[in-house]
This record gives sequence, structure tokens and C-alpha cells, in this order.
Amino acid sequence: MTKLIDRVSDTLGETAASSFEVTHFLDTGFAPLNKAISGSYDKGLPCGRIVEMFGPPSCGKTAIATKAMISAQQHGGFAMFFDHERSFDVNLAAHLGLDVESGNFAHTKPETLEESFTRALKTAAKIRQDGMIDENAPIIAVFDSLAAMIPRSKSEKELTELTMADSLALAKATSSVMPAVNQYAEKYNALMLILNQTRENPGVSYGDPTRTPGGKAPGFYASVRIKLSAKALVSSGAEKERLGQRITAEIIKTKLTRPFQKTEWDFLFEESFGKFDVTGSLIDHLVEIGKLEQKGPRITFEGKSYFRSQLVSYIEENNFADKLIALLH
Repeated sequence: MTKLIDRVSDTLGETAASSFEVTHFLDTGFAPLNKAISGSYDKGLPCGRIVEMFGPPSCGKTAIATKAMISAQQHGGFAMFFDHERSFDVNLAAHLGLDVESGNFAHTKPETLEESFTRALKTAAKIRQDGMIDENAPIIAVFDSLAAMIPRSKSEKELTELTMADSLALAKATSSVMPAVNQYAEKYNALMLILNQTRENPGVSYGDPTRTPGGKAPGFYASVRIKLSAKALVSSGAEKERLGQRITAEIIKTKLTRPFQKTEWDFLFEESFGKFDVTGSLIDHLVEIGKLEQKGPRITFEGKSYFRSQLVSYIEENNFADKLIALLH
């Protein structure tokens, strides 16, 4: 007997049997963050989806995005960075490991929101249609940041012509473009990583006082939303020098695993750039989940006892990061 689904397939077109599944994930550079996002230490940010990551200044959003672009390159893919804040340091990204010379990276400065997403989608389409990379290789487009994007409707006006109504232009523009971005991200198996800022809502006494620019559409269409918050890391001396920030990531939305999981890491300020303290933060995570034993200020690793700073130096000087990763499994 012919199934009913077969008899109506000519009108239905594609059915649930051909539904999209994530086939490639990009490493964030911090395994506990990968797990909070995707449910696995070995996965991370999903290709073919929209991801929004937002937080305060100097909390490492661009550093994480750079790690994801590096991951895409390492798997034979292509990375694009759309620099609306006009602040991306290509030399620093190269220092972190991004290949900016071989031709599998593009840094561009669009003038409007519409131009940015159009360039990203057309580039992803051309790469896939012309077979420029392996069909399973990832594509990532990073947009920095949504808050700095100027809708075309505003860019066409003089500053003296702007009114209060134009304050809603960004939300209207994202509401218009996000459905298409979501659809074509899946079609071309490209990760659309949108970085965003946070704003304070004055007068809020209860609940979260922060919001993100761009209206509700980015949060609705994103498969993953990563909220970053920060608190100061200061030295123990009398002068209380600020050393960096302790970053907390809360995955307030994910369609890949259980939402509202949290993880933490240190982002350290150095002479010329910030440092994502992966080793020290991973040691803290391993202590927290009971894979490393800590008694007082000392941590036991491979039968020997170390102060935290000593263990960090020992791991980094001997390139033993894989040994820490192995303890996660």
C-alpha cells in the first residue's frame, strides 16, 4: 500500500527526512565553553546556524571569534570578518594563529548592515557553488558588532536629518534580514557569528538590567546565544593592580544541548594585547569537576603537587595542554 506521504510528496517538496543536522563544529579555544554550547568538549560553535555572543567591552568576544576562525582554517575552510567597529587588529589575530596570508581569510569594512550580510551570503554561495573548498569544509562569517552596524535607511540621511524614529532603524533592519540570513546559513553550511554589545536599562530594580541592541530578531533566529559578563581580576599587593577579568559565559539559548549552563575563564591584560588564559582556566575547571585534586593552594598533577601558577607554567613550557584535555574525557 502506498504511503500517504509518498502520494503528496509532489506538493510537499522536501520533508522531515531531509532535515538539517549540524555536521561541523568550530572550536572556541576553551573546551568547557564548547561543552556548554554543544554538549561536547570536542565540538563548539555549530556551522549552518546563527550564533549571537554579547557582553561588555574587553571580555574576549573577538578573541573567541578569532579562535573559531582559526578552527575553520584548520579544517580547510574560509573565514570572513566584517569589521563595523573598525577595530580588528589583523596583526594581533595573526599572533593568535589566524592565517592572514594564504587567501582563506577576508577582512572587510562594510558601510551598512544590509551590505555586510549580503556580502557574507554571496561569498558563501560562490564558495559552495564553485567548489572552492571541500564540500564538508566550514565557512564562518564574524560580524563585529551588531550594535555598530548602520542600517541603510540611516546611512542615506545627513546627521541633522536623524530623528527619534531612526533609533528603531536597527531593530527594523535586523527583523527584515534575519530570516534570510538564517535560511542561507543553513543552505551554505556557514556559521554566522554575530558579536554584540550590552546596554543598561536605567531604573530596573528586579531581574537583568541589560539588553542588546538590534531588537529581538537576532535572539529569535540564533540557535545559540552566549551571554558574557566580567568582574575584575586584581593583584594581591597593596596597589591592587588590575590584571584582567574573570569572564563568565552563560549559554542562555542553545538548540544543541541543555541551556543555561555556565563556565568561567580568565582574560588577562598584557603589554600589547589581552590573553585568553586557557591553561589556568582549564586547570580551574578540572579542579571544579574533580579531575584534579586540590588541597589548600596546591594542585596535584601526575603525582606531583604544584601551586596553580607553577602548574600553569609547567604545562605551557612543556606543551602538555593535551594532557589536560585528556583529563576531560
